[in-house]
Amino acid sequence: MTTAPKPVRRVVIAGGGTAGWMVAAGLSKCLGKHYDIRLVESEEIGTVGVGEATIPTLHLMHEILDLDEREFIQATQATFKLGISFENWRNVGENYFHSFGKTGKGHWTAGFHHFWLEGRKRGLASDYGDYCLELRAGLDNRFALLPDNGINYAYHFDATLYGQYLRRFAEDIGVQRIEGKIAKVHTDAASGDVTGLQLDGGALIEGDFFIDCTGMRALLLGETLGVPYESWSHWLPCDSALAVQTTLVGEPVPYTRSIAHPWGWQWRIPLQHRVGNGLVFSSQHISDDEAKAVLLANVEGEVLRPPRVIKFTPGQREVVWKKNVVAIGLSSGFLEPLESTSIHLIQKGMTRLVELFPTDGIRQSDIDEYNQQAREQIEVIRDFIILHYHVTHRTDSAFWRQCRDMDVPPLLKHRIQHFRDTARIMLRQGELFAENSWVQVMMGQGIVPASHHPITRNMDDRNLADFLNDIRKDVARTMMKLPKHQQFIQGFCPAPKVEVSAAKRVLAGPTLRINPDARLHAVELVGGAKVHVVDDFVQDPEALVALAQSAAGQFGAIAGHPYPGPQLDLPGSVSAELDAFFRQHLREPLRLGAPLGMYGRFSRVAQDASTLDARQRICHRDDSALQPGEMISASVHYLFKDASLGGTVFFRSLMSDADTQQFRRDANTMDASAFGDKYGIPPGYMTESNRYFEVIGRVPARWNRAIFYDGGIFHSGDIQWAAHKAGYQAGLGRLTINAFFKSRLP
Repeated sequence: MTTAPKPVRRVVIAGGGTAGWMVAAGLSKCLGKHYDIRLVESEEIGTVGVGEATIPTLHLMHEILDLDEREFIQATQATFKLGISFENWRNVGENYFHSFGKTGKGHWTAGFHHFWLEGRKRGLASDYGDYCLELRAGLDNRFALLPDNGINYAYHFDATLYGQYLRRFAEDIGVQRIEGKIAKVHTDAASGDVTGLQLDGGALIEGDFFIDCTGMRALLLGETLGVPYESWSHWLPCDSALAVQTTLVGEPVPYTRSIAHPWGWQWRIPLQHRVGNGLVFSSQHISDDEAKAVLLANVEGEVLRPPRVIKFTPGQREVVWKKNVVAIGLSSGFLEPLESTSIHLIQKGMTRLVELFPTDGIRQSDIDEYNQQAREQIEVIRDFIILHYHVTHRTDSAFWRQCRDMDVPPLLKHRIQHFRDTARIMLRQGELFAENSWVQVMMGQGIVPASHHPITRNMDDRNLADFLNDIRKDVARTMMKLPKHQQFIQGFCPAPKVEVSAAKRVLAGPTLRINPDARLHAVELVGGAKVHVVDDFVQDPEALVALAQSAAGQFGAIAGHPYPGPQLDLPGSVSAELDAFFRQHLREPLRLGAPLGMYGRFSRVAQDASTLDARQRICHRDDSALQPGEMISASVHYLFKDASLGGTVFFRSLMSDADTQQFRRDANTMDASAFGDKYGIPPGYMTESNRYFEVIGRVPARWNRAIFYDGGIFHSGDIQWAAHKAGYQAGLGRLTINAFFKSRLP
C-alpha cells in the first residue's frame, strides 16, 4: 500500500543573496498565507553578486510582487536597459546591437527580416536596426516610458542593493530571516529527505521542504543529496570572471556593453552611482594576473575596489529537484552573464515552483515535470549563448579558432544551418528568446541567409519601399521625441546621491548586532519635535571601533563635502541591519511614508574650528538631495567614550522662511570671510543660540548611544573644539556612525 505523502507546511530557504531573497519574496507573496517560510543566511558569507543587468521578463516578477517601479529603481541605483552592444564579436572592429522588442512588422507566414532581406536584395532597405525603436533609441542614448508598453526595456541595477531591497520586502510580508552559518544538514535515515539545518550556534532549523540557494557549493542538492554536476565546458570555454566597480564617467547609456577580447569578453554596466565592469575569460588562454591587468587598462573612471576573481564551471545539475530539495540560482547551475539570463533563471525557478508547489505533499510526477521544464529551458538558453562564440569570423586567436571549429549541440547546429539556408527560425513554445533575438544575433555574428520566404515577392517595389519606409520613419519620429536617458532618470527616478571615491572603499562582512533588548525613549525638543534615543544600542560596540580602526587608512575627506572630517562607507551588512532596525522601530514614531533607501558611513570630526568654511560654521538640515514629496531622517551612533567630545544640538530658525533660505544660499555660495562679514558669525562650530538660530534641545553623547531624528530639523554636532582639541585629534577621536534614511512623505 502506498504511503500518502506528507503535507508541506514549513519551507526553509538555505542562503540569501539575490536568489534567496527573490525566492523568499515570490513564495511569500503568492503562498505566504498558507506556509511558514524561513530563510537562513550568514552575513559572513559573501555573495557572487556579479549580475547587474537584466532582461524584460523581470517585469513579471515585479508585477507578482506589486512593486513600485520608481521606488525599486531608486533603492537599487538602477538605470534602464534597451539591449546589448556586441563589440568585436563578429570580427575585430565590427559591432552589432541585440535589442529588446520587435524589429519591423512581420506576416503570419514570415518574420519581418524576410521582407527586409527582400528589400536589401532590391536596394530598398536601410540598416536592419533602423526598423527597431529600442535599437535606435539605445544607440542615441534616449529613453522614456511609453503608453501601451510602447518600448521594451529592462534594468541595470546594483545586485547587492536589489537583494537588500527584496529582503526588506520579504520580511515585511512575513518571511523570517535567521542569521547563522549552516554547520550540518540533517537527513532522514529511511527516506533520505532533508529534515533540518543545524547552525554553527547549535540551533536546528527544521522544515518539510527546502530550497537550496547556497550558490555554486549547492550544499543541500549537491553535497548532501549527491546530485552530480554536468559540465558544458566543451561548448562554453570561459571558466573565470573578474569583477570591478568604477566611478561613473559621463552619462549612463541605456544598454550593456559586451566587448570581445582574444580570450573572452568584457562587460560594462552603467548604474546611477557607479559602473559595473568585468571580464569573462578562459584560464587556458590567459592567466588571472594578465586578465586583471587587461581589465584595469580597459575601464573608465577610478577603481573603487580591487578586482576579484570568480571561478566557475558552466553547466547544470543533472536534476534540480530531488526528494524535498529544489535548487534555484547558482546551486542549480551556471551560465555566464553574456545575455543577462542569471536573474531570469532564478525568477523562472521561483514561478515554476509556485506552479508546481507540493501542497498536499511531494509527488514524483511534480518533481519530474519541474526537472524536465528546467532542463529544456536552460539548454535552449545555453545554445543561444554558444551561438555567440561559434558563429564568428574571428581567427586572430586560438580561443576564437577553437570556438569556431567546435561541435555544437544538435538543435543549435540545425537552427544555424536552417537560418543560413532559408532565414527561418522555428521556435518551441515558451522559449525565452524570441525570433527577433535569434535573427539579430545570427545576422550580427555574420550569417547571410541564402534565401528567404517567397511571400515577400508578392509586393512590387513601390509597395515594399512604402512598407519599409513607413516603419523606418515611424521609428525615427518616435525616437526623436524621447528624452536623453539621463534626463529621463533625473525627472522620473533619481536615486539618492552616493559619494564614492577610490579612497573611500566599502568594507564588507561584519554585522551590527543590535542589542535585542534595546529600547527607544523620546527626548522632546522645544516646539514638540522628538529625538528618539537608544542607549546600549549594539551588543559589541568595541567590535565596530575595531572595524573602523582596521580600516583607518581608508578614511578620506570628500572634496566639496561639508562634513568636517574623514569618512568611510559602512559595510553593506551593517547598513542593511541598521536599515532593518530603522524600518521596524522608527517609521511609525517619525511618521514616515514608503522607504526610498538609506546611506551610512563612519565619520570623524577632525577639522580645526578656525578653518571651517561658511557651511560648516552653521547648523544644517539633511535635505540637499530631496525631491518634492520626499523627506529624510537621520541617525548618529556615538562610538567614543569621552562624552565631552559632544553630542548633537538642535536649533530652529529665528528668521522668516525667505530669509532662512537666503542665509543658507549665502552659506553655500560665499567664502568664509565674506559670509562672516555679512552675518557677523565668527569661525567655529555653532553650538549655542545666536541672532539667527535658537537652541531647542541638546542630546549629550554617551558611549554606544544612538539617536534618530527628522533630518529636516536644524542640527549640528556639539563640538567644543577649543576645550577638547586634543581629544578630537587623538586616535579615532569623535567616531560616529551617521546614517540617512530617505522616504516618501506620509
